Amino acid sequence: MIDISIITVVMNHLPFIREMLRSLYGEGMPKATFETIIVDNCSTDGSFEFVRDHYPEIRLIRNEHPFGFARNNNIGAAQASGKYILILNPDIILSPGAIDGLHRFLESHAEAGIVAPRLENPDGSLQFSVRRFPTLRILLSRILTRGDDSSDDRQVQSYLLKDLPHDRPTPIDWCMGASFLIPSTLYRQLAGFDEGFFLYVEDMDLCYRCWQSGHPVIYLPTSAMTHVHQRSSMHFNKKTYIHLRSFWHFFYKNRFRVKSFTSKGEN
Repeated sequence: MIDISIITVVMNHLPFIREMLRSLYGEGMPKATFETIIVDNCSTDGSFEFVRDHYPEIRLIRNEHPFGFARNNNIGAAQASGKYILILNPDIILSPGAIDGLHRFLESHAEAGIVAPRLENPDGSLQFSVRRFPTLRILLSRILTRGDDSSDDRQVQSYLLKDLPHDRPTPIDWCMGASFLIPSTLYRQLAGFDEGFFLYVEDMDLCYRCWQSGHPVIYLPTSAMTHVHQRSSMHFNKKTYIHLRSFWHFFYKNRFRVKSFTSKGEN
């Protein structure tokens, strides 16, 4: 059995996928056996042709119609044959040993469900990619502060886990879907991402269901990756509306009773 199936979704991400694949098949190549599955979501910038022509070993799936993040990753995961599934955004640049670190952790911690790396900005600074499950109060604070991660609002700082240690594995409520490793059996047991989310919050929802199934979500800061994160919902626009609608779907499906699994009390 292949150790890891890497699932990446692209949609007009040519500059990013070039760098991601250069790192994956270069210094960031894992020692674990792996396959790469790329789902092209109707790109028009040559992304599909680039992967096809330069990386023939990659399994390439091309959509006839565009789908959301959740469905696209589920399409890729349905073709996966690895023991583990690595969800990996095209705007990730892999550091040496980063994937192997995640793999070793899950191999030695059978109870764990999802393990997430430390994500860094291109300048090497920490990216706040692991978080606490939100309350309605936290959501209001995020709206009022326009999603500004540098805000000194206490609710925002709590949500972004700014007091989290970064020198050891730590249970966290949820991680951004830019990169995480999960056992394939668990991914399928959870039926993958909830396709009721078109964009945003599907990662938080998957982590919530992972915790509910009895498997913790773990932050592993010793595995570091660069995430060229393009924030698009800082200002109120169509994507902001989609983001808020996704939050509504998450709260509604959980009957507005969202529990933190890493702190006392219920949100």
